[in-house]
Amino acid sequence: MAEQRWKELILSGTLNPIKDLHLGKLALTKFPKSPETWIHRRWVLQQLIQEASLPSFVTKGNLGTIPAERKQRLIQEEMEVCGEAAGRYPSNYNAWSHRIWVLQHLAKLDAKILRDELSSTKHWASMHVSDHSGFHYRQFLLKSLISQTVIDDSILEQNSLKSESALVLPKDEEASSSTEEPRINLSHLLEEEVEFSTDLIDSYPGHETLWCHRRHIFYLQHYFSRRLPHSTIQLSPADSPGETLSDLHLVPGGPHLSLAMEVDGLNDCSKQGYSQETKRLKRTPATDSVGLEMEHRFIDQVLSTCRNVEQARYANAYRKWLVTLRQ
Repeated sequence: MAEQRWKELILSGTLNPIKDLHLGKLALTKFPKSPETWIHRRWVLQQLIQEASLPSFVTKGNLGTIPAERKQRLIQEEMEVCGEAAGRYPSNYNAWSHRIWVLQHLAKLDAKILRDELSSTKHWASMHVSDHSGFHYRQFLLKSLISQTVIDDSILEQNSLKSESALVLPKDEEASSSTEEPRINLSHLLEEEVEFSTDLIDSYPGHETLWCHRRHIFYLQHYFSRRLPHSTIQLSPADSPGETLSDLHLVPGGPHLSLAMEVDGLNDCSKQGYSQETKRLKRTPATDSVGLEMEHRFIDQVLSTCRNVEQARYANAYRKWLVTLRQ
């Protein structure tokens, strides 16, 4: 009921939505996982995005359209709020889901912001190696970048076919092509994430989250490297109001599918370290033998120096999963 009252105050023009966001930020310092607070926060941000729904503020000159600088400031502030809440409550699913919502609805999955997020959350992940939701957020960033890369490649392929019949570009197209942002070196990003995973597994043995993350990255890396020209990546709809971490499924197109598998690789659900927040990779792509061989060597190296029982168990579970890729 309290949230409804706040909404009425905002819609009537009595309460400035920016001030309401500040109040919500204070509430999250005390209750960082409060789902009601996060839901209300998204509603307020939605009002700032859709200023037409607040005629009283527009007519008073208090809102109007959101300039680029103001939107960038909002995005930065929301990232800070999410980061603080995630630090106060381990595996803060609601905070990370809100962060994804901001990327989708405020940042519009801008490639530069996605790359910046991948870089800025790296240190946080290295300091919270058992935080499932934080690593799933990194997987979301990589999946989104892959999705954009596949779409961009498809557009480039179509444009190249069109350009065969028109060798000279119009001046406006020529100017726009010269101002394009540098293309994403996705292979390099995935290789860096594998190296990051290796360092964390070596430095912090016995953390299931790190092994699950490695499986996701291996999946993404080899799907990307072996995707067919007409393969597609289907992420959960960006406009879905119920988008959360549990909706982050990636489904490869084309015939290269293998057996279904569980992320944690353990058959006994009672022994799994994850709860309902555990995400499952439902399908795995066909992979090249070189990549598999490198992963097996990595497992051998881990086991040869391992003195941690849990580390050995996770390494062997990962090896079992790799074996299923050949079947």
